[in-house]
Amino acid sequence: MTLTLKLGTQSTTLDARNPRVMIGRDPTFCTLVDGDGSISRRHAEVSLDANGNGWIRDWGSSNGTWINGAALQPGTPIALQPGQQIFIGHVALVASWAQGGATVFGEMSSSMRAMIDAHKLAQQAAAQSSMAPAPAGHAPGSMGAVGTTLGVGGRAAPKAAEFPYRRQGSNENGALLIALPRDTFQNDDTLDGFIEFTAMDDESVASIVVELVEFHRKGSSKGHVWDRMLVRQGPWKAKKNEVLPLPFSLRVPPGTSMSGREVFWEVRGYVDIDWAFDIDASSPINMRNIDIERLRDALGGLDYRLNELEPAPLGQRFTGTFQPPAQLTQQLGISDVNVVVEYLGTNLQMELEVEKTALFKFDRDVKITFDLQRLRTAPMPEISEYLRQQIDGMMRR
Repeated sequence: MTLTLKLGTQSTTLDARNPRVMIGRDPTFCTLVDGDGSISRRHAEVSLDANGNGWIRDWGSSNGTWINGAALQPGTPIALQPGQQIFIGHVALVASWAQGGATVFGEMSSSMRAMIDAHKLAQQAAAQSSMAPAPAGHAPGSMGAVGTTLGVGGRAAPKAAEFPYRRQGSNENGALLIALPRDTFQNDDTLDGFIEFTAMDDESVASIVVELVEFHRKGSSKGHVWDRMLVRQGPWKAKKNEVLPLPFSLRVPPGTSMSGREVFWEVRGYVDIDWAFDIDASSPINMRNIDIERLRDALGGLDYRLNELEPAPLGQRFTGTFQPPAQLTQQLGISDVNVVVEYLGTNLQMELEVEKTALFKFDRDVKITFDLQRLRTAPMPEISEYLRQQIDGMMRR
């Protein structure tokens, strides 16, 4: 399931490996970038859910995100559908689906421009008249306009001292602290923590954001955002020395790359401040892949030594080799077996290949498919025995 977006002269495609894109003027933060003055630095986000449905949400932009002449409520995701007319500020956004269907491209009317101007004035007035966020202990739902994606509330925010892993970033406008209860996570995990914003001046704040980012040596220098949460939607007027703690929750994808020489992960937070310098902070974390670990352990039980599997950018596919036991190496005249592991929906496919040798006229290979749920719960001897049968069949022993 793919969704292609076009904004001005720029375009990008979303799929299972690249399920979200940020739209705006800021090239350091956004993937789909347009320099039009009606577009905010971080204007809107489009994402694909697990069922391949597209969603768009506004990030509290000055000129708004509009569908069929109606402004989106900041932070609230709205489903994308063929036939809609969408504007990011004054610029049309065209979405098209691989299976057919697209949004409607059209010029903006004078009445639409007037609505956008009125929307911008209302946003500016709200920022000037709003009170500072509620102090710690208040439910997030009582702290002003937040999106439905906040999803955490009804309890007092924890204190930073309760979390052992803390990182902070700051400038003259304020400080942002990221606090985590642990520093190691795994695929299909939920990453919970909290951020704490301390204002060092009276500033108008547009939003506070936290995201889960993967950096791969062969990937984008900006990293790939796997999940992003709008934890506080503005605008509001922050008061000097006031502190705002906010819980957050991020989803770890099912086929993550493991931390290692090629890959590292971090939790990244931003405070988007109008007319001043933004504040950001990042906290490095370690990432495991429990499926790869179980395959490695199962092969180890057969005395097959699996070398390091190299993840592709964005994970989901891993390549490497394993070495048979010494007696089989001599008996079969082979040194290494090539391995490719790939996530295919709810399954994991493992492909093994033996290149042609003096004893083999042709390359030999086998594809082994595992149900992920079964792979994660089956006893290790059962997985080892299943692999042994498949490898013996490939070798025709």
